[in-house]
Amino acid sequence: MPGETKYKIYIAVHKGDPVDFSKFRHTGLWCVPEDGSSHYYFHVKGLTGAFAFERRKNFDPTTSRTFAKKVRVGKTRHPLSSSELSRQMESVNVLNHDAEFNCQQWVDFALRTLYNAGYLTGEQYETGLNGMIDATMEAEDEMLA
Repeated sequence: MPGETKYKIYIAVHKGDPVDFSKFRHTGLWCVPEDGSSHYYFHVKGLTGAFAFERRKNFDPTTSRTFAKKVRVGKTRHPLSSSELSRQMESVNVLNHDAEFNCQQWVDFALRTLYNAGYLTGEQYETGLNGMIDATMEAEDEMLA
Protein backbone atom coordinates (compact mmCIF):
# COMPACT_ATOMS: atom_id res chain seq x y z
CA MET A 1 0.00 0.00 0.00
CA PRO A 2 1.21 3.54 -0.63
CA GLY A 3 2.67 5.22 2.44
CA GLU A 4 3.68 1.92 4.00
CA THR A 5 7.24 0.79 4.58
CA LYS A 6 9.19 -1.62 6.73
CA TYR A 7 10.93 -0.13 9.75
CA LYS A 8 14.25 -0.97 11.34
CA ILE A 9 13.55 -1.07 15.07
CA TYR A 10 16.22 -0.14 17.60
CA ILE A 11 16.23 0.41 21.34
CA ALA A 12 18.09 3.56 22.28
CA VAL A 13 19.69 3.37 25.71
CA HIS A 14 20.74 6.56 27.49
CA LYS A 15 23.00 6.95 30.51
CA GLY A 16 21.39 7.72 33.83
CA ASP A 17 21.63 11.35 34.80
CA PRO A 18 23.14 12.54 37.11
CA VAL A 19 24.29 9.03 38.16
CA ASP A 20 24.60 6.20 35.63
CA PHE A 21 23.03 3.25 37.46
CA SER A 22 21.28 0.52 35.45
CA LYS A 23 17.89 1.32 37.01
CA PHE A 24 18.25 4.97 35.92
CA ARG A 25 19.17 4.24 32.31
CA HIS A 26 16.54 5.65 29.98
CA THR A 27 15.26 3.62 27.04
CA GLY A 28 13.04 4.23 24.04
CA LEU A 29 12.22 2.76 20.62
CA TRP A 30 13.76 4.32 17.53
CA CYS A 31 11.95 3.35 14.32
CA VAL A 32 13.81 4.06 11.08
CA PRO A 33 11.91 3.50 7.80
CA GLU A 34 13.52 1.69 4.87
CA ASP A 35 12.16 4.23 2.39
CA GLY A 36 14.02 7.18 3.93
CA SER A 37 10.89 8.97 5.13
CA SER A 38 10.52 10.39 8.65
CA HIS A 39 11.85 8.32 11.54
CA TYR A 40 10.28 8.23 14.99
CA TYR A 41 11.43 7.92 18.58
CA PHE A 42 8.85 6.61 21.06
CA HIS A 43 9.28 6.56 24.84
CA VAL A 44 7.75 7.52 28.15
CA LYS A 45 9.16 10.44 30.06
CA GLY A 46 8.61 11.83 33.51
CA LEU A 47 8.81 10.64 37.08
CA THR A 48 7.49 7.53 38.78
CA GLY A 49 3.71 7.75 38.88
CA ALA A 50 3.62 10.56 36.32
CA PHE A 51 5.04 9.08 33.11
CA ALA A 52 3.71 10.37 29.79
CA PHE A 53 4.03 8.83 26.33
CA GLU A 54 5.97 10.88 23.80
CA ARG A 55 6.42 10.55 20.02
CA ARG A 56 9.30 12.51 18.53
CA LYS A 57 9.41 12.83 14.75
CA ASN A 58 12.87 12.89 13.13
CA PHE A 59 14.67 12.82 16.48
CA ASP A 60 17.95 10.91 16.33
CA PRO A 61 18.64 9.61 19.85
CA THR A 62 22.28 8.90 19.00
CA THR A 63 22.92 12.68 18.99
CA SER A 64 21.90 13.08 22.63
CA ARG A 65 24.68 13.84 25.14
CA THR A 66 23.42 10.94 27.29
CA PHE A 67 23.28 8.37 24.46
CA ALA A 68 24.98 5.11 25.50
CA LYS A 69 24.03 2.35 23.06
CA LYS A 70 21.78 1.38 20.15
CA VAL A 71 20.35 -2.15 20.39
CA ARG A 72 19.16 -3.65 17.10
CA VAL A 73 15.81 -5.41 17.39
CA GLY A 74 15.26 -6.08 13.68
CA LYS A 75 13.15 -5.07 10.73
CA THR A 76 9.36 -5.24 10.81
CA ARG A 77 8.06 -8.35 9.07
CA HIS A 78 5.42 -6.37 7.20
CA PRO A 79 5.23 -2.79 5.96
CA LEU A 80 3.12 -0.33 7.90
CA SER A 81 2.27 3.35 7.72
CA SER A 82 3.68 5.89 10.15
CA SER A 83 0.16 6.46 11.50
CA GLU A 84 -0.27 2.72 12.16
CA LEU A 85 3.13 2.60 13.86
CA SER A 86 2.11 5.55 16.03
CA ARG A 87 -1.24 3.90 16.85
CA GLN A 88 0.56 0.74 17.93
CA MET A 89 2.90 2.71 20.21
CA GLU A 90 0.13 4.91 21.62
CA SER A 91 -1.75 1.74 22.60
CA VAL A 92 1.05 0.60 24.93
CA ASN A 93 0.01 0.90 28.56
CA VAL A 94 1.66 3.48 30.79
CA LEU A 95 1.26 1.99 34.27
CA ASN A 96 1.45 5.07 36.48
CA HIS A 97 -0.42 3.22 39.25
CA ASP A 98 2.55 0.81 39.55
CA ALA A 99 5.47 2.23 41.56
CA GLU A 100 7.83 -0.24 39.82
CA PHE A 101 6.91 0.89 36.30
CA ASN A 102 9.59 2.68 34.27
CA CYS A 103 10.68 3.38 30.69
CA GLN A 104 12.45 0.02 30.42
CA GLN A 105 9.20 -1.81 31.15
CA TRP A 106 7.42 0.40 28.63
CA VAL A 107 9.92 -0.66 25.93
CA ASP A 108 9.27 -4.31 26.84
CA PHE A 109 5.51 -3.71 26.48
CA ALA A 110 6.04 -1.84 23.18
CA LEU A 111 8.07 -4.71 21.73
CA ARG A 112 5.36 -7.15 22.85
CA THR A 113 2.73 -4.97 21.18
CA LEU A 114 4.64 -5.12 17.87
CA TYR A 115 5.10 -8.88 18.31
CA ASN A 116 1.40 -9.45 19.10
CA ALA A 117 0.43 -7.42 16.02
CA GLY A 118 2.67 -9.62 13.85
CA TYR A 119 5.26 -6.94 13.06
CA LEU A 120 8.07 -8.60 15.03
CA THR A 121 8.99 -12.25 15.48
CA GLY A 122 9.41 -13.87 18.88
CA GLU A 123 13.14 -14.04 18.23
CA GLN A 124 13.28 -10.30 17.50
CA TYR A 125 11.36 -9.57 20.70
CA GLU A 126 13.79 -11.70 22.74
CA THR A 127 16.85 -10.21 21.01
CA GLY A 128 15.65 -6.69 21.72
CA LEU A 129 14.66 -7.33 25.31
CA ASN A 130 17.89 -9.17 26.16
CA GLY A 131 19.98 -6.55 24.37
CA MET A 132 18.26 -3.78 26.32
CA ILE A 133 18.86 -5.56 29.63
CA ASP A 134 22.53 -6.08 28.75
CA ALA A 135 22.91 -2.41 27.76
CA THR A 136 21.31 -1.16 30.97
CA MET A 137 23.65 -3.39 33.00
CA GLU A 138 26.65 -1.64 31.40
CA ALA A 139 25.98 1.46 33.51
CA GLU A 140 29.31 3.10 34.33
CA ASP A 141 28.54 4.07 37.93
CA GLU A 142 27.05 0.69 38.91
CA MET A 143 30.31 -0.33 40.63
CA LEU A 144 29.99 2.66 42.98
CA ALA A 145 26.72 1.40 44.46
